[in-house]
Amino acid sequence: MHFIGRFLWLIVTLIAITLAMVFAISNTQTVTLRFWPLTGELEIALWMLALGAMATGAFLGGGLVWLSLVAARTRNWSLQRRLGKAEERAISAEDRLAAAEADTQKAAMPPSRRLQ
Repeated sequence: MHFIGRFLWLIVTLIAITLAMVFAISNTQTVTLRFWPLTGELEIALWMLALGAMATGAFLGGGLVWLSLVAARTRNWSLQRRLGKAEERAISAEDRLAAAEADTQKAAMPPSRRLQ
């Protein structure tokens, strides 16, 4: 099943790359970009503008996903640490309970058996 998923992802990636190449070949017109607060202009090919915008969106989206993963991992580490402390407390409580039960059993024995 894992192989099929990777194979499908490879096909989707190849289709996306092919579409980007076809787009770049067919859109060679130049576009003038004006940035509002600045007075300068920039002339670039339309395909560069479109692919640059898509790459910027993919980069920013990937960054947001990465940040959410960091938050999830941090929460996971915190929960693992709390679980470890809870396990230590449980083991300590079990040891104290076993010791208390042993003391009560020893106290409940007749005095002649306690000395043995």
